Amino acid sequence: MLPTIRFVVFMLFFTLLAGFFFIPTRTMPDNAIVLLDDQNHTYLSPVCAKQEKQKYRTATAAEAQKLNYAPDKKCQDLKGFIQDNRSITGNFLARLGMLPPLPSRWNPDGTWNW
Repeated sequence: MLPTIRFVVFMLFFTLLAGFFFIPTRTMPDNAIVLLDDQNHTYLSPVCAKQEKQKYRTATAAEAQKLNYAPDKKCQDLKGFIQDNRSITGNFLARLGMLPPLPSRWNPDGTWNW
């Protein structure tokens, strides 16, 4: 009986520990505001566009995808369109109330929280 309990405790500990290494990402919602680069047929997040001195047109992510615009490669490399979430174990601890929820990068109306 005691070896079985030790094994279960060890497996639970190992599972929680391993969960820290798996970090899911949250993709931007369809209503997120993006900036369209009509010359290159790409879209950027507002933070990526601040680094450039061009004029952009605003749209939602869904509209940009409907126009077949591609995400800007530099902005994509800077994780401009995704948000790292908590690890699997971190999410579990947040659901238990031991950690506060992570704020979203996007507001419900599609504006960005930077």
